[in-house]
Amino acid sequence: MTFTSLIFAIFAAVTILLYFALPLGRNRWVVLLAASYFFYVYNSYKYTAFILLTTATIYAAAVRMESISEKTKALIKEKKAELSREERKALKKQAESRRKTLLALTLLLNFGILFMLKYLNFLAGGLMSLLGGADRSGGTEIIHLLLPLGISFYTFQATGYLIDVYRETVRAERNPAKFALFVSFFPQIVQGPISTFEHLGEQLFADRKPEWIRFKTGGELILWGMFKKLIIADRAVNAVTTVSGDYWSYSGEMILFAALLYAFQLYADFSGGIDIARGVARILGIDLEVNFRQSYFSRSISEYWRRWHITLGAWMKKYVFYSLAVSKGFMNMSKAIGSGKYKDSPVVKHIAKTLPTALASFIVFLLIGIWHGANSRYIGFGLWNGAVIAFSALMMPVYERALKALRIRAESWIWQGFQMLRTFVIILVGYYFDIAPDLRGAIDMMKRSVFDLHGVPALSQLRELGLYRSDLLVLAYGFVIMLFFSIRLEKTGIETPGDLLCRRPAWIQWIAIFIGIMSLLLFGMYGSGYDAADFIYMGF
Repeated sequence: MTFTSLIFAIFAAVTILLYFALPLGRNRWVVLLAASYFFYVYNSYKYTAFILLTTATIYAAAVRMESISEKTKALIKEKKAELSREERKALKKQAESRRKTLLALTLLLNFGILFMLKYLNFLAGGLMSLLGGADRSGGTEIIHLLLPLGISFYTFQATGYLIDVYRETVRAERNPAKFALFVSFFPQIVQGPISTFEHLGEQLFADRKPEWIRFKTGGELILWGMFKKLIIADRAVNAVTTVSGDYWSYSGEMILFAALLYAFQLYADFSGGIDIARGVARILGIDLEVNFRQSYFSRSISEYWRRWHITLGAWMKKYVFYSLAVSKGFMNMSKAIGSGKYKDSPVVKHIAKTLPTALASFIVFLLIGIWHGANSRYIGFGLWNGAVIAFSALMMPVYERALKALRIRAESWIWQGFQMLRTFVIILVGYYFDIAPDLRGAIDMMKRSVFDLHGVPALSQLRELGLYRSDLLVLAYGFVIMLFFSIRLEKTGIETPGDLLCRRPAWIQWIAIFIGIMSLLLFGMYGSGYDAADFIYMGF
């Protein structure tokens, strides 16, 4: 039941009708819970036990942690006059130790499930290859399991909530059914965005009346997502997979073309799926987090990761980066560097100040790479991004002095254009890890893209990939439309094309909607005998 299928459209429409058909105050959220579990069981019925286990363990742990904290505070308040300061501190320390142990065990269990299902075969294969008993790709299967739908997304969302309860930034949800809805909410279970309980919780359970503006802008967001997915992403996917699956048979320019095409396919696919999810949620009166902001307009790799898969980056920053950067070990490292023989050197001062955050960033992006999948290429992806970001942070003074020496104005549109192009090239290198079969294949494809060039790909070569002149024209049309709206959204700061159109007269809005629908009908990849491509991030 993919987002672009007819059965999903029927399912979503029935859910919306049932949701608003219930009178206000009649626990409408139960409809969302039933729909979410129907969607999950329909798509991944063999592995429903895993999401139930995550939901049950994290719900119980959060309630128990909050109970320990509240009982300890109540006890101290009740016996404040009888307890000495040391005794109060001892009670708090004991409660904190119990809460921390419970947190650690619950996280270990849930990340252990994720590890077992996603990475065990890969690591076992790697170990066997070292012992000479398997191929170097890590193909030995210890267990034969498909990944449960959305396991990386719902695990991160649920564990983030547990950490927030531990930190006492949110209250534990006492209703297990409500918490189950937070973990399984169907528009976001497939590929995000990853939400926080603080942002999503109250929205899921609040009663609201149907609003025409939400139906309209939500529908426009779904239409925009379908446009990107069916016109751009699904038209490009076969060409990309054909080259990447047999790259040694293609020249460098064809591999480079496939990598460039993948950059736009991935953006259209992932952001398109998120748009559909946000559109369905918006019709229901729920605002999911923005996950993309014109990512390819970024002028640095750090900015790119603040615009791309925003909620994953925010999760890593909140729960991993800060914990590492301000940890005792990292702080001691900074002090040791800054108190040495050359402590007065500006270079040493900069390194002492920057190294903890640079190293924390490197670790975070290594984890992001591993999060994407059990393959050496994803480790390479994480190492590449982490190394570039860490190196950029450490070399910032050199960069700033070079700009000053060369008299380059940072606000110059030529310089900003160069920064965007430079950043896109860095991003493109990272995409080779995405499309290659493994790490060695990614490096080989990069070499071929540089040293095996024979000019621009000919139309006859593109036809071998299934891209005829009509396909290229449709892709060009899709790119132009996507670029136009991206520029307008970047200039105005508005989130979606639908919100942008709301500022125009009604007749312009309806013409744009009509063009969008007709574009889908005429140019979309669908119909009898066509097997729609899965969303790329469904695999994560």
